[in-house]
Amino acid sequence: MKTSLTICFCFFIVLACQKPAMEATDTTIIPTPWTDTSSKHPKHAAFSALLTKYNKLGLPGMALLVNDRNGTWLGAAGKADIEKGVPFGVGQVGKVASITKLFMGALVFKLIEDSTRTNLGYRSLYEPITKWLPTSVTSKLANGTNITLGDCMKHETGLPDLIEEDAFYLAVLNDPNKKWGSEELLQFIYDKPAVFNPRDTAIYSNTNTVLVAMVMEAATGQSHAKLLHQYILDPLNLQHTYYQPHDALPAHVAQGYFDLYNNNKIVNVSNIIPGSGNGYGGVFSNVFDLFTFSNALMVNKTLLTPKSFALMQTYGKPDDENQYGFGIMKKFIERGVNAGIGHSGRDLGYSANLFYFPAKGVTHAFLINYGTDSKSNLRDVFYNFQEELLNLTLQ
Repeated sequence: MKTSLTICFCFFIVLACQKPAMEATDTTIIPTPWTDTSSKHPKHAAFSALLTKYNKLGLPGMALLVNDRNGTWLGAAGKADIEKGVPFGVGQVGKVASITKLFMGALVFKLIEDSTRTNLGYRSLYEPITKWLPTSVTSKLANGTNITLGDCMKHETGLPDLIEEDAFYLAVLNDPNKKWGSEELLQFIYDKPAVFNPRDTAIYSNTNTVLVAMVMEAATGQSHAKLLHQYILDPLNLQHTYYQPHDALPAHVAQGYFDLYNNNKIVNVSNIIPGSGNGYGGVFSNVFDLFTFSNALMVNKTLLTPKSFALMQTYGKPDDENQYGFGIMKKFIERGVNAGIGHSGRDLGYSANLFYFPAKGVTHAFLINYGTDSKSNLRDVFYNFQEELLNLTLQ
C-alpha cells in the first residue's frame, strides 16, 4: 500500500470530524482455549524478552504465538488502546490485513471441492475471468480479456494495484468509513496500462483478490462473505474472527496506530478503512483463531483435500522475497528450505504474520497494532522484530 504523508495528514484532519466506525477498546479478556504451558517452554524467557524489547522500542501492542516441537508459546506486550490504557492481551482481536487473502485462497478451493453446488471446479483456475464477469468490467481492465482466475490468485495478471492509486486515497478521505463495492474499487484502475503481460512474472496487486471475490460471487450467486462463514469460519469454529464490514466488530478490537508525521509520535488511525471486505483485506482475528486456521490448512491438512492443498502450493516466479501459489504466499525464500508458507498482513494501522515453516515444524502467528504498509521510522523496528523472531525460532 502506498500512502503519501500529505494524504495521511489530510486523513487525520478529516477523521477528527468523523463519527468513528470503531469505538474505544474495552477491557474484555479472551481466555486461552487450551491449558497454557508457555512458562515451561525452553525459550520462554527469550520470547518474553523479545516482546518487551520491541514494545520499548515503540511498537504499541502485540500478541505472539509460536508452536514448535516443545509446544505452544503465547505472549503479549503493550497496549491495545493507548488512549484508554487498555493492555494488549494474548487473545486480543486485531486486523490481520492481507492474511485475508489466505482465507480467500482456501475458500476458492473449498468451493471447487463442492463443485456440484458452486459451479466452480479445478478447471476454473485456468479459465478466463470473462467466463463470470461482464465485459463492462473486463474490457476496462488491463489484460482483462485474457487473465484467468488462477492468474488473479497467483498475482500473475499484470493488473495495477488499486491501493497504490492516490485517487483512491483521496476518495477514502472524502468518506473514511465508506463500505466500498467491488466495482467502485475497480474504477481506480480502469483503463490504466498493464504492469506486465499475463503470466510473464508475478507482482503483488490487491486488485487481483477483488476479482477473485467477484468470481466467487458470480459463480455461486452468493456473497463471498457468507461463503467465508459457511465454508471456513463456522466449520472451524473461529469465534473471534470477523470480516469487516460484513460482520460487526466486537468492542475489544485493538486500536491501530501509525506515525503519520514520521516524528516518532504515533496517532490512532483505526477508522481509516481502505476498502475492507472486498477480498484483499478486512478480516479481524486473534492468534488463537489464526493458529486453528493454520493447523487445519497447512499442518494437519484437514481443511482441504490433499489434491487441493498440493495444487494451492503451485508457486510461480518470485516477486522480491515472495513467491505466490493459488492464494498462498511463500515468504522468506532467501532462507531456502526454511522458507515459510502462509501470508503476511500489512495495513496502515496494523501488521500481522501467519506462517508455517514445514522444514522446522514451526508456526508463527502475531498481531501488532502498528501499520508497516507505509514508510516510517518504526517500520524498520518492526522488520528487526520479525528478523529476530525468525532467527530465534528457526535456529
